[in-house]
Amino acid sequence: MHVAFFAASRPHYRMAAAIARLAEAHGAWHSLLIHALPPSVLSSLPVQATPRTLRTEPAEDALRSLLRTERPDALLVFGGGEAALAAGRAAVAEQVPLLHLEAGQRPAEAALRASHEFLDREALLRCCLDARQARTLEEEGIAEGVCVVGDALYDLFQEACSGLDPDAALARHQLTGAAFALASLDGLWLAAAPEERQAALRQLAEWGRLTDMRILLLSDMPSLPAPVPGVQRLPALPPLETLSLLCACRCLLTHSDSLLREAFYAGKRALVPASARPGQLALPLECGWHKPAPLHDPATLAELTAALAEPCPHPGLPEGSGRAVRRMTAAVMATLADRADGLL
Repeated sequence: MHVAFFAASRPHYRMAAAIARLAEAHGAWHSLLIHALPPSVLSSLPVQATPRTLRTEPAEDALRSLLRTERPDALLVFGGGEAALAAGRAAVAEQVPLLHLEAGQRPAEAALRASHEFLDREALLRCCLDARQARTLEEEGIAEGVCVVGDALYDLFQEACSGLDPDAALARHQLTGAAFALASLDGLWLAAAPEERQAALRQLAEWGRLTDMRILLLSDMPSLPAPVPGVQRLPALPPLETLSLLCACRCLLTHSDSLLREAFYAGKRALVPASARPGQLALPLECGWHKPAPLHDPATLAELTAALAEPCPHPGLPEGSGRAVRRMTAAVMATLADRADGLL
């Protein structure tokens, strides 16, 4: 059996590689990792020796051409952004069975919500992080091919823990523990004009001044404006380095769903831009662990930073945490076996 994965982000690439390694270790299938990551990001990821990897443009035509050449037995798509939608459409057009991992999300932003709905509607298998997302699908009339598997990102976090070294990361970047904040906002800045990005950098610097913190900006954007005092830009970092810095920082400011989940698992709290609520893990926001914040108001950001230092009970891990990679792999194997037997 020949199974392809499509990953348009660093975390999704890591999750796809983990599932592929497990499947190939059991002889379940041969994997192909199709990704839309720039070389700078890909080079920061651990070398994946087992699965075959191909890079493509995140456009439907390019993905259709690749699927016609490779003819996989299924395409596994993560999440629901623009690139994931293009991959899903390509699979449908080329009549390649579509499997949706991280299903059941319904973000507030209309285009992103429509992308998730399309992928869930067209998929043979829909793997959800928790029962809430499975209920969302059931309420929409999608009951077949739905399973709750937990968060594969938590599996990767557990796997990484033994290799984390916050002290060494602090020394490499000449930092003091809890005296800096991590910020990652590329997704919000992609459509912004250069002057808007420059203003956002100044606002980050003012936030740092008001809280006596250095701001480390994690950014892959090649066109980011010149840095401002108090804001240090970091290029694409290996996952262990990012997680080590996350464990040592005072707090996080990001719209990135994956970073917010990793912060939650690391016991770190975050500020979430009010315009970009996370779609995959709502629990930390609902219980007050993470807090919504106005991105362009440094004074309020400073007040909320102080509020993050106040005691807050950790609400516990979401249901199904641990062994999500195994559950996903088993669900994919069962779905493809049923299809081969003519049951789907």
